[in-house]
Amino acid sequence: MDIEKNKSYAVLTGDIVGSTSLPSERRGELHDIMKKGAKDLKRQFKTALPLEFDIFSGDSWQMLIVEPWHALRIALYFRAYIQAYLVGLDTRIAIAVGSVEFLPKGRVSEGDGEAFRLSGRLLQEKNQTSRMRFAGGRRIFERRGWDAAFYLMDALIMRAWTDKRAKAMLGALQGWPQEQIATLWDPPIRQQSVTEHLQGAAWETIRAVLKEYEHCFGGTKKNASDVPDYLGQEGKQVK
Repeated sequence: MDIEKNKSYAVLTGDIVGSTSLPSERRGELHDIMKKGAKDLKRQFKTALPLEFDIFSGDSWQMLIVEPWHALRIALYFRAYIQAYLVGLDTRIAIAVGSVEFLPKGRVSEGDGEAFRLSGRLLQEKNQTSRMRFAGGRRIFERRGWDAAFYLMDALIMRAWTDKRAKAMLGALQGWPQEQIATLWDPPIRQQSVTEHLQGAAWETIRAVLKEYEHCFGGTKKNASDVPDYLGQEGKQVK
C-alpha cells in the first residue's frame, strides 16, 4: 500500500496475557482464534484494514488502521473476541495515532514511523497495570485525556467482562439488535439474557466512550459513514 505524507494512521500493538501458561496443545488453538478474530475484523472494516493482521514472537500481534477513528472499536472487538473464545485469556493493546514512514514488503510488523514507535514503546513500558493504553495526537491534553480514559475503561473491562459478556459485546460493537446478538450462541439464548450480559459488560458506559472517540478522531466525516451505528435494526437500541 502507498503511504500518504501528512496523514494520521493508527497502529495497534498487543500481546496475549496468560499465553505462557498454555499447554502446547492449546497454542495452536490460540493462533487459530487470533487469526479468526482478525479475519472477522477485516470483513467488517475493509477500508480501514488494508494489510493482513501480523503475528510475531509467538503471541504478539500488530495491526495498521488507515482510518484512525476505527481504532478503539477494532481494539475492543479483538479483545472481546479473545476473551469470548479463549476463556481465561486476554490481550494487552497499545493504540497509537500518528504518521507512518514506510511499510517494507507491506508487512505490518516491519513498518516504521511515529505511530509504530509510539505503540511499540507503550506496550513495552515497565510497571504497567493497564491493558489498554493510548499515545498520539497533536495536543497534549488530548493525548493524556485519552490515555486516562483507556485506563478507566480497562479497569471496568477487567472487572466486568466474562466470556459470555465478551461474546455479547461482539454483536453490540457491530450495532446488532439484541435478537441478532442472541444468535451468536447455538442454540440462541433469550433476549433477556443478552440484555443481562450487555448490562454486566458495562456496554452503555463503553459505548459513550466509543462514540466520543470516533467523533474526536474523525468518525463524523462523510467518508466514515461505514462506522457501525449505535442503533440496531429498525431503530431498536442495543441495551
